[in-house]
Amino acid sequence: MIHNRRMIFKTSENRVCAFCRLNHRVYLKKEVSIFDGGLLLFVTGLLAYAIWGGPDLRSLLIFMSLAFCFQVFLRVRYRESLKCPHCGFDPILYKRNSEKAAERVSDFLEKRKDNPQYLLKPRPQIKPRFVSKEEKLKLESTKSKTPIAPAPEENKPSIKPNEKYPELNP
Repeated sequence: MIHNRRMIFKTSENRVCAFCRLNHRVYLKKEVSIFDGGLLLFVTGLLAYAIWGGPDLRSLLIFMSLAFCFQVFLRVRYRESLKCPHCGFDPILYKRNSEKAAERVSDFLEKRKDNPQYLLKPRPQIKPRFVSKEEKLKLESTKSKTPIAPAPEENKPSIKPNEKYPELNP
């Protein structure tokens, strides 16, 4: 019975970031429900009784402003909880524009690297796959200038015979 009650009133759950594979909490509620509307009506009734001494048409303005503020709060909380606090990955932005999402992740990781607030927090488990524009230019310029040549035979390590244990010599 308690388990079912928890499932009904569950407000958040732990999810794994698709980019860094670390857990973070995501709020599930993103809209005002019927229960919330009833609660807002009750609060509006209390405020109307406290201000005007009973029901009044002006209390509708209070109800609408409370409902609007509550809806905005829920949407912002849901949207911000989707972003990973460890790497800055935003799945909604990634669906719309993957390049912009990659830029935001790289900017977040650059800021995180210099921020002492993140020293003891978990680090992303994989390195970002995205390369900044400056690094791309550096890689392209180095690739075009210096061709890759095989290593010379002189630099290979030589195997020295084991003097202490001659039976281990190849």
